[in-house]
Amino acid sequence: MASPRKTEPTRPESTVSRTYRAAIRIGEDYVTLEETIVLPLDATDEEVQKAVDLGWRIYQAQRDAIEAQTASIREAQPAPQPPTVRDPDAPASERQRHYIAALQEDLSWTNEQLTAFAQEHRVDLVTMTKGQASAFIDSLKKLAEERQAYTTAPRSASGADGAVAARPSDHAPASEKQIDALRRLALQHHLDLEAEVQRRFETTPGELTSGQASALLREWQRPARRAVGE
Repeated sequence: MASPRKTEPTRPESTVSRTYRAAIRIGEDYVTLEETIVLPLDATDEEVQKAVDLGWRIYQAQRDAIEAQTASIREAQPAPQPPTVRDPDAPASERQRHYIAALQEDLSWTNEQLTAFAQEHRVDLVTMTKGQASAFIDSLKKLAEERQAYTTAPRSASGADGAVAARPSDHAPASEKQIDALRRLALQHHLDLEAEVQRRFETTPGELTSGQASALLREWQRPARRAVGE
């Protein structure tokens, strides 16, 4: 009787993999998406392109689902009650003054720039009250956040190093319609458009991006609200 023939074990197919990560910001939340593409070493250009296209479709579907889920969660949350200031008519505290000084340093402002910004908000830095200081701090914090968003936003495409792709529309030049709208609003609010743009984004109105112009338009079109404190 013939002995059974031994079979050689099948060698696993050699493959190469690449993982792409993207940390996306949705409102105030950050979510990391990750996709891994695995292909044989002899994959053709067409197979590589198909794998990349599939990974991109999955990424888009995941992002859309996350945005929808985040929006539904926020809608279900009750609006937080605004904080109130104790003794709003009392003189500004040392803690508030130190905070304003720290924000001034973050913005790399001179005393003259800080004073000019305070005057635009009808605040006297010497005699301001707790209520005025609290509202002024909120304005400085918002300004610092806007500047950081538009000066440090990553511009590289998503890749294996986890860099985030910037939206092309945000970094495109501002349209003439946006600039004209800013000029009208600046006149309405008695603001110096050139000075305001220089302080916020360290540029000129003609060099504004679409995202920067949109941020200013949203702020200047917002109805005035009573200032609240810490």
